[in-house]
Amino acid sequence: MNNYTATITTSTSIEKAYLAITERMSDWWTPMSAQFLKLGDKAKTNFGGKSYWVFEAKTLNTPQLIELTCCESNMIWEDLKNPHEWLDTTLRFDFSEENGVTTLNFTHIGLTQDIACYSVCKEGWDHYFLGSLKEYLNGQPNTY
Repeated sequence: MNNYTATITTSTSIEKAYLAITERMSDWWTPMSAQFLKLGDKAKTNFGGKSYWVFEAKTLNTPQLIELTCCESNMIWEDLKNPHEWLDTTLRFDFSEENGVTTLNFTHIGLTQDIACYSVCKEGWDHYFLGSLKEYLNGQPNTY
């Protein structure tokens, strides 16, 4: 099965794009309990309800690659029988820069069409990664 993937480009430097994931996720995604400054760092999402995920930094290869693995999952959604679907999935961010353009490739490894939350999670990533993060990197106010 294919994992969820998406790509954005921006004129923002590769270093700023990298920091948007490791230190500034709260500015474009959801409030996070901590930053990802070294391997093993963990941070919990806060979407303002009973749903949450905890991610652990597994790869921090400045400024080309970040991998955050979900080590706790509690996704509460009426159509979802298993709140742990994100457990052991990985958020992978690959960065490259050429001629002043930074490309950020995102793959949610384990978020495939055969899991129950795929459609709602795809909508969420399309909203936050393709919309909110791109606007944040381009210096636009966060409207999310």
